[in-house]
Amino acid sequence: MIEQFHFLRPAWLLVFLPMGALLWYLMKSGRMSRNWQAVVDPALLSHLLAGQVQLRQNWSLVMTGLGATLAVIALAGPVWEKLPQPVFKQLSALVIALDVSRSMDANDIKPSRLTRARHKITDILSQRDEGQTALIAYAAEAFVVTPLTDDDATINALLPSLSTDIMPTQGSRADRALIQAYTLFENSGFRRGDILLVSDGFSESEIYAMDQLLDQNPDFRVSVLGIGSEQGGPIPLANGGFLKDAEGAIVIPSMPLDRLRKMARAGNGVFRSISAGDQDIQGILNAMKTSRFEQEAIASDQSADIWYEQGPWLILILLPFAALAFRRGVLMVLPLVLVLHLPEAEASAWDSLWQNSDQRARLQFDRGEHLQAAETFDDPGWKGSSWYRVGDYDRALQYWNLQNSESAHYNRGNALAKLNRFEDAITAYEQVLEKNPQHRDARYNKKLLEDALQQQQDQQSKKQQGDESQQPSESDQSQQSDKAGQGEQQSESEAQPSGQQDSDSAQAKNNQELAETESIKSEQSQPGEQNSSDAEGIASLDQKLSDQALDQWLRKIPDDPGGLLRRKFLYQYQNRGGAPTEEKPW
Repeated sequence: MIEQFHFLRPAWLLVFLPMGALLWYLMKSGRMSRNWQAVVDPALLSHLLAGQVQLRQNWSLVMTGLGATLAVIALAGPVWEKLPQPVFKQLSALVIALDVSRSMDANDIKPSRLTRARHKITDILSQRDEGQTALIAYAAEAFVVTPLTDDDATINALLPSLSTDIMPTQGSRADRALIQAYTLFENSGFRRGDILLVSDGFSESEIYAMDQLLDQNPDFRVSVLGIGSEQGGPIPLANGGFLKDAEGAIVIPSMPLDRLRKMARAGNGVFRSISAGDQDIQGILNAMKTSRFEQEAIASDQSADIWYEQGPWLILILLPFAALAFRRGVLMVLPLVLVLHLPEAEASAWDSLWQNSDQRARLQFDRGEHLQAAETFDDPGWKGSSWYRVGDYDRALQYWNLQNSESAHYNRGNALAKLNRFEDAITAYEQVLEKNPQHRDARYNKKLLEDALQQQQDQQSKKQQGDESQQPSESDQSQQSDKAGQGEQQSESEAQPSGQQDSDSAQAKNNQELAETESIKSEQSQPGEQNSSDAEGIASLDQKLSDQALDQWLRKIPDDPGGLLRRKFLYQYQNRGGAPTEEKPW
């Protein structure tokens, strides 16, 4: 405790310098007795107030200095204890889809389009404060590099390995990257999020396919970061020369700004062309922060420690000194003491003078005191929400049934679903959709309950069919019993499959070899004429040699993430059955 003691605001301790000078000045000047000096002759003053003037003066200065010292220490913030506090994080998701087609090797922007794109993604990760991020690489097919994660370091570690030669097939299909992004959102439980396409252009067929996907997924916003220039540039090859088309002409892909802007508008996102500074990514990140999507926050599994400030407790000690400043008004401190000991009921009555019942209940609701809030609320909607949080869904329905609003029908559907009254809940969601056909949550919950009811009906029908089929006749039962008796007469070795017998024999053989090895080790471990120091030296030498062998073996393990990604993409590509060759494989 003592070693952790410090001040949160130590600059306040500098006040001691002018405060000490002021007290010294007051002590020397004797200002405390000048009122009597103005009306009493100095020759008589020493006889009338002998010893009392100096005593009162010193007492007042001591009390003033002590009170000022306590006030300065309280303002400096003394602390020596920490309190854990939960850390909240923003519930947002961003999927970055990077174009890794051959056109990204063009060098119209130096050193290449793909290199600059990787650098921009690194800047986005460093400047994005909160939320989860995923990375997709796509050409003619799209592959997940990293799923949605908070670990930006993993994405940064894999970015340098993304090159055009690791893709199993070439082309440009941004629509397949969108499909992969929607799958990542669904698997992670996100119903809304942002998608950033980092590409040098889209074909008309890509735009047509992406328009259909955007219409089916309106809750996900798509922004575009254009990489390249309108003039374009050739695509250099590894063995020299430039990439050519089927007719032998050098391919010079340009960046179609109109198509990129069109796609960003269709996705309710923003378009930015690559720039030398951070203006491009700042525009995209600012648009994501001012999203039309609802901002949510959840408590993470981490916590942070905050210092518990002890300075306010010194204020209580200052109260008597403040009362003494009134000299004879010391009794004024009594109301403060009474206020500190007021019962809770009187405190509530005092609060009722300034807040109505709904305002007080809202504070209780925000503090998590849902039961007290349910009893305090007058508004039936909030009253129902409080009972819902308590877990009393029947009582919540009583208050929501008093309202005919869209939110009341939706909340009533949720409560009915909690009570397993699925059909009534579906009816409530239908009432919501009658008032607002665009209510996506109601439509989503309604579809879930309908699927659950259908699944229950299918299970019941299968169970009935199973019960009917499991009623064999007496002759079938006798035949089955005869077969069972014959089966019992078989030997255990015959009843076992051949594979199982082979595995058992192999296991027995391994056990025998292991036993022989252990016996040899035990014979070799007998000391005989060898002393203990020699044995220890040999053991340490063996350990050193084994460590060296292990180190050499570890060095042989390939640690190139590019090769790992290349094999991973090829494996996934083969499992998908391959893809037709693109008309423009760049």
